[in-house]
Amino acid sequence: MAESKVTRKFRVYRHLYHVNNAFQYLEHNLEMLLTNELLEHESAKVWRNRLGELQAEINMNLTGRLHQQESGEIRRLGPMVEEWEEERLAQATVAARGRKKKRVSKKR
Repeated sequence: MAESKVTRKFRVYRHLYHVNNAFQYLEHNLEMLLTNELLEHESAKVWRNRLGELQAEINMNLTGRLHQQESGEIRRLGPMVEEWEEERLAQATVAARGRKKKRVSKKR
């Protein structure tokens, strides 16, 4: 069975979470190396900055692509949703007119 778009989308966002979680893990381990005096304070600061820059670049690239995909979904699904909403509104309007007509005829 083919994977649904919702499942695929969930997996993509989950993987982005895992990538960011890996950066947090790396930063934690740098802190442990610093605590155990295997890294100098200035070196740890440089590595943290490098990690932060790399994480930001990855996130910018991936979230930019995700934004493009989500925008495409809005463009594709928006007209269908709008049509459905207009049909529901038209049905509600017809039903309301019918109820109003029934009340008016009962009063006579």
